[in-house]
Amino acid sequence: MPVDRVRTSETSYSDMVTVSGPGTWVHIAGQLAFDDDRRIVGIDVATQARQCFDRIESLLRAVGGDLSNVVAITVYLTELEHYPDFDRVRAERFPDHPPASAAVRVAGLLFGGLIEISAIAFVPVANVEG
Repeated sequence: MPVDRVRTSETSYSDMVTVSGPGTWVHIAGQLAFDDDRRIVGIDVATQARQCFDRIESLLRAVGGDLSNVVAITVYLTELEHYPDFDRVRAERFPDHPPASAAVRVAGLLFGGLIEISAIAFVPVANVEG
């Protein structure tokens, strides 16, 4: 699957991602930092961001994908001062294939979450079929 990622500077995100070839587009709803009992995990943005990415990765594995298939994310933060903590986690989780990314400050999130992350991924046919 040809995927081209364009980065205009050394950042933890790509400015543009293009995808071509057969496969499945996956749109993942905003994920909060829930544990299996739907309780928010952690009291800081870094811990919650890791849990959000774990949830996204789990959903992608169900369709034969993983985080390397993520081409775009939207991040909702209750405080922009937490952005550097999120940015470090994003760089950890996407060291080689950073997605296109947008961050938005919101007045609040459900269940008292500090961060919510939605994702768009493209899982190639080879991954889906076998």
